Amino acid sequence: MSRCPYCMAPSNPRSSICQGCGRIVSGSVGMANRISPSGMHPISTPAVQYGVDPRRRAKIARQRREKKKSGKQIRNFVLVLVIAFVFLFTPAQEHLNKQLSIWMDDLWDKIGPAHEYPVATQYTLQRTIEIENFDEGERSFVYRLPIPIQRTNRGVEPVAFDRGGNFDMALSLQWVKSMEVGSTFSNIDVPVNQEEFLGPNSALDTGDGFSTVHWPFNGPGDEQCEYVRCLIWKGNIPANSAASLIVVYEIESYSYTWTKGDTISTTIAGQSIGMDIDNSGTFDDLYRPGWIGSTTSYIGEQHQWYDRNDGGSYENWAIDGDHPLVVSTADNIMASLPTSQQDNIYAFSHAAFIYVRDTVQYGQGAPYPPRSGPTCLAQGMGDCDEQSNAWMSLLRTRNIATWYEFGALTSMNHEIWEAHAWSVILIPYSVDWCNSNGINLDSCYLEGSVDVVNNKWLLHTPTAFSEFLEPESPNGIAPEEFYKVMSINAFQYNWLESWDTIVGPENTGGTYKVPYKIGE
Repeated sequence: MSRCPYCMAPSNPRSSICQGCGRIVSGSVGMANRISPSGMHPISTPAVQYGVDPRRRAKIARQRREKKKSGKQIRNFVLVLVIAFVFLFTPAQEHLNKQLSIWMDDLWDKIGPAHEYPVATQYTLQRTIEIENFDEGERSFVYRLPIPIQRTNRGVEPVAFDRGGNFDMALSLQWVKSMEVGSTFSNIDVPVNQEEFLGPNSALDTGDGFSTVHWPFNGPGDEQCEYVRCLIWKGNIPANSAASLIVVYEIESYSYTWTKGDTISTTIAGQSIGMDIDNSGTFDDLYRPGWIGSTTSYIGEQHQWYDRNDGGSYENWAIDGDHPLVVSTADNIMASLPTSQQDNIYAFSHAAFIYVRDTVQYGQGAPYPPRSGPTCLAQGMGDCDEQSNAWMSLLRTRNIATWYEFGALTSMNHEIWEAHAWSVILIPYSVDWCNSNGINLDSCYLEGSVDVVNNKWLLHTPTAFSEFLEPESPNGIAPEEFYKVMSINAFQYNWLESWDTIVGPENTGGTYKVPYKIGE
């Protein structure tokens, strides 16, 4: 059948005038020709308007709107029927609930509030520390500042999987290219890319005439750090005066995920070898010979961790997996899982994450020390490190090794920084997955970051500056070095600290979104 090239009405091949629009056509034009009508020269009269008349166009438009509206109504009706079917027919509940959850999650991912993150970024961060002495006499002080870590997807280790003697190199998540300090401007280079030490007898003047810096060997005492590399800033502040330290970090940071989860709106590094319920290890896998088993024994089995009153007359554990409230809550979380998932480390850990995220309201931390895990659960409120305490307490009931990560957090535009705390978890992959990928069982695990308050499940974002990754220490006393950083003999003093991005950020690789809870 031939059609008019202008209105697509059937045309008579013997006639040069279209019966639909009245235009003059030079012969018939087939469908294959209509998208390229060059070479045709129709004759037209300016006083005549060709095409469908306005009334017909209005009718067509109305029909299209009604059809579209009808389609929406049908979809809405189908959704109502699905919901009714879920509630009325028990055998269909599990399947349809799962599909409905997928639909709703997908919808919420598109329209709900979310954090936006860059895939990669580089920037220069300035940290200003000021200690004011209001006394009428000179006062001494000591301040301990961690030298930030070079973060990889294996903590600080340079290698990941061992494939029969061939090693996968760990990926860089944070590279601190340089660190400089000084009193009014940063002029002293601090070694961050190599392990070097500077003793107190060789301390360097910051430029104010009364304070110095050095980076000692690890060891006990107020003027050393026992578990991590650190910088010691010390001196004697004159009466009614202040001491300041300017610290400048030059940083590159990258996104990484340890899970295959679909809450991230784009593909980032780590997803191809990410973990989910299908390739997670069981609780028996926590006791594999080698590093996994030793870490489980040294950390996971220690249900009470980091006593904030160490050496005092009473104990005050930040993480407490033996507290009755924590134990009963963990039991309820486990019981809520399908029977097939109750031996799955990933399933339980993620369910505990969801529980804390959705039942504990974000609120400013209590006066020092921060709320313990049991207190946070009991009060239903907590800030970043307190919610981390709660989540890690739940995991310790099942001997899952978790530990602290401390630093600072900003938004995508890097305008505002805040001190921040989150968690790290160890989960072994399943034996079948390890064997099928040719990975030795001792190295077949993940060490992933978990930030409950920002809904970052097994996710590192470039907006997090990782300064302190908890090292091994008896009963987890190492975090004390991060929390108790200063000693001063003044009666009246003030301590101020601020963070500012002074160069950048220069974001690359695009952005992605991660939903967060309403009301945070």
